[in-house]
Amino acid sequence: MAENIETEPEVLNLPMADVFEWSDDKTVVRDAIWDFIMESNGRDTIKTEETMKPFLDMTEAQVKDYVEKNLKK
Repeated sequence: MAENIETEPEVLNLPMADVFEWSDDKTVVRDAIWDFIMESNGRDTIKTEETMKPFLDMTEAQVKDYVEKNLKK
């Protein structure tokens, strides 16, 4: 019997430069989001961890949209 195993969006594990044509950053998308959130909340690790949890259930498009709106310079 096959189980329905949900997985996180693969885009979280790819370098920014591989996903976004406007980026030359080699940082993995997950880490770039983490860094952005840490800077936004006064470097509170617990708050950042909680804020990151929903990304695990997002679609690839939702993650990309978040990055486009928040990390694109």
